[in-house]
Amino acid sequence: HGLGKHHGPHGPPRSTYNNNNPTNQTTMEANNQDPNNTADLTDFVQNLLQQMQTRFQQMSDSIIGRIDEMGSRIDDLEKSIGDLIQQAGLDEFDMASKPPTTT
Repeated sequence: HGLGKHHGPHGPPRSTYNNNNPTNQTTMEANNQDPNNTADLTDFVQNLLQQMQTRFQQMSDSIIGRIDEMGSRIDDLEKSIGDLIQQAGLDEFDMASKPPTTT
């Protein structure tokens, strides 16, 4: 027998999305005609959209902050590499200008 195909004694599990319960449809139709429920739904949707906008703004600010931080770290890294190159160049120049020491 195959794994994952056992559905129990009552057959495959039922999805709640395919529930054809007529009382749910009747309730939804009644809600659509009730102005109080429409106002509540509008308020809920507006509140949800406001929360989403706030969340996206926070995420955007966080991302921009991280990009700025990375930029300054890259600038520091470039400066450090430049300093190292300059020191290496001076060291090579010093080595080349000194006469070789013979023992």
